[in-house]
Amino acid sequence: MPTRLIALLAGSLLLGTAVPALAADAFDVKIRVEGKNKTLVNERKVTLADAPVIKDGNPDHSCSGQSALGALQQGTGGDWDGSYSEGLGYFVSAIRGEKPTGNDFFELWINHKASSVGFCDAALSAGQSVLIFRQTCVFNPDTQKCPPEVTPLGLRIPTQIKRGKVRTLTVLDYNAKGKATPEPGATVFFNGKREFKTDKHGQVRFKAKTTGIARVSAAKKGHVRSEVVSVRVKA
Repeated sequence: MPTRLIALLAGSLLLGTAVPALAADAFDVKIRVEGKNKTLVNERKVTLADAPVIKDGNPDHSCSGQSALGALQQGTGGDWDGSYSEGLGYFVSAIRGEKPTGNDFFELWINHKASSVGFCDAALSAGQSVLIFRQTCVFNPDTQKCPPEVTPLGLRIPTQIKRGKVRTLTVLDYNAKGKATPEPGATVFFNGKREFKTDKHGQVRFKAKTTGIARVSAAKKGHVRSEVVSVRVKA
């Protein structure tokens, strides 16, 4: 450690003053928000700085800007609402005008896994993917659990393919622990048009006929829509 920095630290300790904490470096994550019937925030990359998020104007009610709440703040441009509770942080009650009612609420997943903590306490790191979607849970008094009604889909597909060559894509269903299993009977969309249904192995064999960018996604009742994957088709 340089001598000058040692002296500064020692002087601060002797004077009883705290050394200001260094701000954490900014980093990028991805975020997507799915409502009941439509996508509220298409998957996008956001940069998370160290500045706190304070929704209700009370400085005591702040959350880290590098938390899942920070990603929501950046991804929606602040277009969300929620109430603050001591020890729990903000409970997100509305996003871009959609407000769950009854047994519905907004659930948080990070890297295809259900978060075990709330939006404020979910600290993020560079490159992670945040998914927020509308969930329904009905508490079962016998099991003392609240089983989820919907789980998210994902896609396994090459992002670059050759025109005319047969390729395979797989639609996956993720459980709360992040385990992925092939999902049969899912509808696969190419550029917004229904094209295929996955087979019993959750797969579709397809052949691109034109070059360019194909936007591929999947959906099935009882599941959260998958991300949209951009596939480049080359000659």
